[in-house]
Amino acid sequence: MVLFLRSVTPGESLKVEGADDHELMRRFQERGDPAAFEVVFQRHKIGLFRYLIRLSGSPSVAEEVSQQTWLQVVELAREGRYRAAASFRTTLFCLARNRWVDEHVRKHEVTHATPLDDPEAGVEELEAADTDLTELLARRESEAAVSEALAALPSEQREVIALWMQGFELVDVARITGARWHTVVSRKRYALEKLRRVLGPPAREAR
Repeated sequence: MVLFLRSVTPGESLKVEGADDHELMRRFQERGDPAAFEVVFQRHKIGLFRYLIRLSGSPSVAEEVSQQTWLQVVELAREGRYRAAASFRTTLFCLARNRWVDEHVRKHEVTHATPLDDPEAGVEELEAADTDLTELLARRESEAAVSEALAALPSEQREVIALWMQGFELVDVARITGARWHTVVSRKRYALEKLRRVLGPPAREAR
């Protein structure tokens, strides 16, 4: 991604590096402080790009949506319209997800919702499933295999898993996707089951 703000000088960095995201965005919006925005950008650019890679399966699309999202944040702040009801990270990912849906899902895909059974079913098993899948994903030798498995998921399940892999709690996933919490739980459970079937057990270490 092309950096569209000037670099932070050492003196400026000392003033802003310890501030939280909300304070940094307030300074950027109210004072036009590029050093404050630069710190926010550096904190979240990699995580956002990884999320968009998993969501789209395309580095070029991820780069495009990431660039557009950051430019939207800058535009909102410069117009005095930036408001973060939740954390900045949640707001950022929500903007990126909406951009992805508008530009690449609604225009290029026909999304079919997967029928869901009882949304309460399997909630108790999610924690154990999380642990199993985290180990499975971490130990896969082929990143391409993981990418292919994610790409095969329905888009509404893929976005839940992509956000979860970036460390979001399900309540934040619900905020970002606009889905009810129980719906998010069900989508995650179905996605975990499909990923486990496709990826299979992690390879055993040679003794």
